[in-house]
Parts: sequence; C-alpha cells; structure tokens
Amino acid sequence: MSIAFKVYVHCANCQKNYGSLLEPPDAEDSPQDIDELLESNFLREQKFMCRECESPIGIITDIKELRNDQLVAVRRLEPCS
Repeated sequence: MSIAFKVYVHCANCQKNYGSLLEPPDAEDSPQDIDELLESNFLREQKFMCRECESPIGIITDIKELRNDQLVAVRRLEPCS
C-alpha cells in the first residue's frame, strides 16, 4: 500500500500558500499516518521553498494523508501563539 502526504505551507514572506507532496521511502521507520509524520525525522529533513518568492521560511497549515491516491485523513494545524 503506497502512502503519501500533501503538506500545505503558508509562506511567511509573501503570505502565499502552496502544497508539496511527500512520499516517504519504504522503510520500517517511515511515517504511516499524520501523527507519525509530525513526529518524524522524515518531516524534519524536508526543505520547503515558496514557489513565488523562494523564501525557505513557512508554516505548515494542513496535511492530507493519501493511501493509494485516496484521501484518508486531513489535519489542520493551528499556529502557536
């Protein structure tokens, strides 16, 4: 079963939103759901860059979990205040 995550990021510079598809490798410690993704080294190692202004600074706002290209879960992340 293939798993992927669509991660939505809000650019802190130009204030635009963009999405990136993340496909974890087939490994024992790969994240299998959104909670595991949020705690994973796999996510920490990702580099996000705004397509509009090329800023590397952004905030993850939403994550969609996809299994075999079918949506199975959605998580909206609230910003820390």
